[in-house]
Amino acid sequence: MPTLLIALLIGLMMYRRTKRTIGAQKLVRSRLWFRTIVFGIIGCMFLYASFLHPVNFIADFVGLACGLVLAFYAVKHTEFEKRTDGWYYRTSLWVNIAVMALFIGRIAYKLLYHGAMNAPAPAPVNPIEMYGSDPLTIGIFFVLVAYYIRFFTFLLFKHKELNRTDSSALS
Repeated sequence: MPTLLIALLIGLMMYRRTKRTIGAQKLVRSRLWFRTIVFGIIGCMFLYASFLHPVNFIADFVGLACGLVLAFYAVKHTEFEKRTDGWYYRTSLWVNIAVMALFIGRIAYKLLYHGAMNAPAPAPVNPIEMYGSDPLTIGIFFVLVAYYIRFFTFLLFKHKELNRTDSSALS
């Protein structure tokens, strides 16, 4: 039963993320700041966990590099539009699909792999340590961290620029 609830929760999260990915999203500074800070804090925690498994530093930096490449492509292909209630952006559908496929694929692999093992996973003392011990998972996580932090900071600067041009156009 708990596995079913977790699967349903993950399914709901993926549905909401997919729904937001396809359409235009409103530029909201506070939401972008919050997400950037959350990804930064979680990224720092996982980077700290890499000290427990130094081999993971390679996965960390490969993930960061891949995430920055994806973010560069997303930044290059993001479109903005002015509506009556503010600015909206639409990012590259292909980049969002790639990021979501990495995330969903890794979750599916972990669930199928642990499900096929027929043995319960050992109870970790620290959840960060549990995820920090798998280089592939940590690498994919850092793809997400680098992508979202870079992309959200781009949106924050672009929002400021767009509002500045709106203000100068009204003057």
